[in-house]
Amino acid sequence: MDTFTEELVVKKNTSKDTMKLVAYLLGLLAIPAICVLLINVNVYFAIVAICAGFFCIYAAYYLITGMYVEYEYAVTNSNITIDKIIAKRNRKRIISVDIKRFNSLKKLSESNFEGKSYKKIFKASITQDGKDVYGAEMHLDKFGGDCLLLFSPGEKTLEAIRPHLKNTIKIELFKNSIKKSSPKPSENFSAGNSKPVSNKPKNNPVKKTSAESNKPEEHTDKTSKEESKKTKLKKEKSTDEVKKTETDSSAGTSRNGNKSKKKKKK
Repeated sequence: MDTFTEELVVKKNTSKDTMKLVAYLLGLLAIPAICVLLINVNVYFAIVAICAGFFCIYAAYYLITGMYVEYEYAVTNSNITIDKIIAKRNRKRIISVDIKRFNSLKKLSESNFEGKSYKKIFKASITQDGKDVYGAEMHLDKFGGDCLLLFSPGEKTLEAIRPHLKNTIKIELFKNSIKKSSPKPSENFSAGNSKPVSNKPKNNPVKKTSAESNKPEEHTDKTSKEESKKTKLKKEKSTDEVKKTETDSSAGTSRNGNKSKKKKKK
């Protein structure tokens, strides 16, 4: 199954680019200015000055819009194709090469490409100061020797390139990402133990819903009501028993008094 990824990046203009643009614009303005000065020599120079003015306006627009440059990185299986798009109107093929031909792929800031000589250098990077710029070395028979490709691939393009790179390049290029993804020893091993500690999450108690949490409250309310009723009944029973004992005691005393009176009469 064919795999295809595409990425579009915009080149950042440098101070040198702006200086070139200013120089071109000043040169264009000089053409109609010279024609205006030559009107006194011949009237036909007035017509030439007008035509030159329109030409300069169009040329200035073309130069200013030409400062907007994009690079398109297209990876199809193991082949990478890079095109240069100027002002979204012109497309130019920079390189189309098999990724398996890469002898090295490193960041420009972490390598010494400047100290080497190349038959051909393909420039397709966002910046020229080395930030986020990768350099790919390869040997191309078409150009008769070693060549260098400077480009600024994003994570999407790097992941598409990765399966087709040589193992030595993979290890060197993605070693930082492997270090970040690998867990620390303190996370897997406890102090004084050689066995790894399981990273399984502890079983947290299941939170009860509002409906479930209200159920025990309702049950406690019912039990408290029942207990209060029972206590009331007990109090009522105790008061009844006290009253009975009082009546019995009073009846007993009355009987004893009557008996004593009968004895005295006798």
